[in-house]
Amino acid sequence: MKRHVLLVSALALVVAGCGGSDLDVAAATTTTQAPATTTTQAPTTTMPQATTTTIAAANEIVEGEDPEVDAVVLAYTIALDSVSTYDEKAPYIDDPSGLEDTVAQYLSTGESMGGIGVSVSAVAIDGDTAAVTYDLLFNGNPTYPDLSGPAVKTAEGWKITRAGFCSLMSSARVGCP
Repeated sequence: MKRHVLLVSALALVVAGCGGSDLDVAAATTTTQAPATTTTQAPTTTMPQATTTTIAAANEIVEGEDPEVDAVVLAYTIALDSVSTYDEKAPYIDDPSGLEDTVAQYLSTGESMGGIGVSVSAVAIDGDTAAVTYDLLFNGNPTYPDLSGPAVKTAEGWKITRAGFCSLMSSARVGCP
């Protein structure tokens, strides 16, 4: 009798593990992911068209897959974290002049929040501009999800725009000059 109970219990666990409930089936269907990068080249006419690269959803940005996307992610990560100094942030902000005090105040604010970080979930590049979607993390926890901001490609590489940087600084109650 004990054997039959054990066998029935084991069978029930196997059925449950194989999608015996709607919840398990739903979880199984969410693991399929579309390709992380889609690149489209417009037909060339008298003027060449820009290449558009889009990364569309969280966990689909694969480091090393697209160097342009990696550069945008790096710019946002360093420019908006609360541990990088002004000298570390400046190369990733378009026109960082005069932002030394802003960054110092932001670092202090970050300390009081247990640290501020960024998790980029999407990047859409169109020529020399990019639209970025990211979560702002306090103490490692997503606190402000699905924020968006711009990035620009300069001669030095991808940077967060000054307006985008200052917009977040204003939200953090740290002003920009």
